Amino acid sequence: MRLCNLLLVSAFLLACEPVSPVIAEVENARLHIHELKETRVPGDSISKEEWIRHIEYWVNFEVMYRESLKRGLHKDPAVQKLIRNAEKKILVDRLRLSLDSTIAVESDNELRDYYENNRDLFRDIEFSEVTEQIRGIVLSEKRMKTEKKWLSETKNLYSIEVYPQYLDSLR
Repeated sequence: MRLCNLLLVSAFLLACEPVSPVIAEVENARLHIHELKETRVPGDSISKEEWIRHIEYWVNFEVMYRESLKRGLHKDPAVQKLIRNAEKKILVDRLRLSLDSTIAVESDNELRDYYENNRDLFRDIEFSEVTEQIRGIVLSEKRMKTEKKWLSETKNLYSIEVYPQYLDSLR
C-alpha cells in the first residue's frame, strides 16, 4: 500500500512540473523554450529577430541532419570513423575537465613567484599588468603536470605496446 501511495504522489508531482513549450518542430524533433534559453549567455539581451535567427538555425540544422540520414551518409565508413573520433574527443575533454576541477592557484604569492622567476619574459612590464596572463600560465602548467602524473599512474592499468620498428615505413 505504501509503495502504491508513493507511486501516485510521484506521478502527481511529475505531472505538476511545468512543461517548457515547444517553439519549433522538425518531424519528431522539438526545440523547447528552455533549450533555446540555454543558448543565451547570461546577462545578454537578445532581440526577437536574433531569437528567430537561432530558431531558423536550429530548423536548418535539423533538416540537414535528417537529410544526411535519409541519404545514408551515416553508413559511410569514413563518416563512422569521424563519429567515433569525435566521441573519443568529447569523452577525453570531459575527463580533462574533471581532472581540472581540482586545479587552482593557491595564492597571489604563487603568481608573484612565477613573475619573479621569469622576469626575462616580462621585461619592463609590471606584475599588476600581467597577473591574469600569469594566472593562465600557472594553471596551464599545473594542468599539464596533473595530467602527466595521472597518465603515468593510470597507464599501468592498461596493456600498452608500442612498435617503433615500423617508424621507418612512415617515410
